[in-house]
Amino acid sequence: MWDHQRPSLWMATCHLLFLLLFTCQRVKAEFSIDDLSLTFDPGADVGRDTNVTVTCHATVSRSQGFTPQYEFSIEKDNKVVNRTTSTSDTFDYPIKAARVSDSGGYQCRLSIQGKKKSSKKETLTVTGTQTPQISVDSSSIMEGDEVTATCRAPGERGAFTYYFYVGDQEAAIRESNIEESSVQLQLSNSGRNNLTCQYFISLLGKHMPSSVSTPKYVLVKEIAISVSLTISPTIEIIEADNFSASCVVNSSPRSETVSLIMGKNILSQGRGRVDYSAVAKANDSGEYMCKVEVNGVAKTDKKMLMVKELFSKPKLIFNPEQAFEGEFVRLSCESTNLERIKKEDIKYSIYKNNYLQPMGNINGQMVIQAGPSGNDNYHCMAEAKSISKKSDVIIFRSKVLASKPDIFVKQKVILGEKFDIYCKSNGTLPITYTLFQGGKKLQNTTIYNSWAEARFNTSIKQKEHIGTFRCRAQNDGSKNYSDSLPLSAVVVEHLGKPLLTTLPVPHNVEEGQELTLICNVPSGTPPITFKWFSSGSKTVLHTKTVNANSSHHVIPQMKKTDSGEYYCHALNAANAVDSDRVIIQVKLASWKKVVIVGVCLLVVAALVVVIIARYKAKRGKRETTTELSVKPASPKSDDTLAVNMSPDTPFLNKAM
Repeated sequence: MWDHQRPSLWMATCHLLFLLLFTCQRVKAEFSIDDLSLTFDPGADVGRDTNVTVTCHATVSRSQGFTPQYEFSIEKDNKVVNRTTSTSDTFDYPIKAARVSDSGGYQCRLSIQGKKKSSKKETLTVTGTQTPQISVDSSSIMEGDEVTATCRAPGERGAFTYYFYVGDQEAAIRESNIEESSVQLQLSNSGRNNLTCQYFISLLGKHMPSSVSTPKYVLVKEIAISVSLTISPTIEIIEADNFSASCVVNSSPRSETVSLIMGKNILSQGRGRVDYSAVAKANDSGEYMCKVEVNGVAKTDKKMLMVKELFSKPKLIFNPEQAFEGEFVRLSCESTNLERIKKEDIKYSIYKNNYLQPMGNINGQMVIQAGPSGNDNYHCMAEAKSISKKSDVIIFRSKVLASKPDIFVKQKVILGEKFDIYCKSNGTLPITYTLFQGGKKLQNTTIYNSWAEARFNTSIKQKEHIGTFRCRAQNDGSKNYSDSLPLSAVVVEHLGKPLLTTLPVPHNVEEGQELTLICNVPSGTPPITFKWFSSGSKTVLHTKTVNANSSHHVIPQMKKTDSGEYYCHALNAANAVDSDRVIIQVKLASWKKVVIVGVCLLVVAALVVVIIARYKAKRGKRETTTELSVKPASPKSDDTLAVNMSPDTPFLNKAM
């Protein structure tokens, strides 16, 4: 009996285990995250120092007896600021004494057994910043000393940028992640200096400013030292005069380093006192400064020195300024604005490529001949009372007369159509080109660029007129010019209407016979391209280019299917024309005609033979019938047999 009950007990146990597993699965799976919200208490817009609570609340539907584990996280500007795991559907994140840096976008995220949900992003705005406080380590310093200033933002949080100001001027900038920053400042203004600071908090790419601190005052005591500058004999002198400058430090003892500076050049340097003297030149005009430095503090004294020119910078003059090769040019060197000297007191020199040139006379003049030997760099010098002045360098280049121009065309010349004639010459620009036909002036143009060519548009009515063109180039007014050779170019004449002829003639073409298609044009310039066409073909029968006015194409064996219209097409550089259509009807071959005639004769002969044979056959039959119809009187009688014939017998009728 036990053996019979064992299967039932085993089946019941399996059913129970399956039911328990199914129930566990239902308890685990039957929940749903319906909603997840984030709120701020007391609100989303609060002032500084407000205690704010960020609350995440989840609404979850679940089966009876199932207790979920809530995994909460709170993010601020996409960064996690807090997280927790609990069985509560609510999570609170407190922000004590909120600051501007706590402003931003908050979002809550929830995870339960792999299922996730996020709340909407909510924005918290905290207004108000702490007024910064500035302090200094000393309220009184000597000129050139440094003071340490500290800016504080008590209770603030975030990334700070501190700005320090001396009066209205920005003195320093520091970045920090803590609520204070210090900087050392060197105060250069003697007397009372007010120091203030301000900070900015970085928030989502924006900088939230604080108010400016209450100022702190620092007294800067001036160093009891000065420097004085003396220029003699006066601050207005003339070139070649002697002058001197002195710098003296007014302190005791005179141990500080003093410098005499003009522009960016230190003229003299020493301790206590420095002197400088020179013969005045025009470039000595400018601001002179005495400078002494103590503890990084500079004491200066400045004066302007005006040096008038003894004579002006010389100018080298070319007369004429430009000259063609072979012409003479006069060079003159001169200065103006003379002070305390006469014109003859100045000595002039002319230099070519930095080499002194022999003078033509004592007045600073010389003559050169334009050409390759005269082309170079020139300048002149003027000297008086140990003062030398150099003129600007002038580059002299002789003008080159226009060379014999080339005359040419770039495209084929077509008779009766417009075409361009080009002229090109070498020489000094600008060059004026004139086109002539025979002795008649047609057109002119001026070219200003070395790469450009003169272009003239014209036409001709006769081929021989092409050689009547020439062009003239000139760049020296009307005095000098150069003419080209006559124009040489191929002139293309238009093709006349082509004529298509055939061998044999169109009405005498037989099957198997060779057909020659001859295309001829009465006028036109070779090379000519000939093409042959047939109405029965969609493609060109043949194409041939020849240096003549006619050409031909041979079709070796004509067929009946080759019957149709034929024409030729002629093409050259000027135009393209078609011939008239020629109709060709391919006839039957002669041997075929003979065969057909022979066959016909044989057929006729056969028919005649058949008719004769049939006729003879019928005649024999009639004779036999006649013999059978005769009745004799007696077998032995010699009497003539009487033939009994009917009067309707055809033969008798024919005989009668």
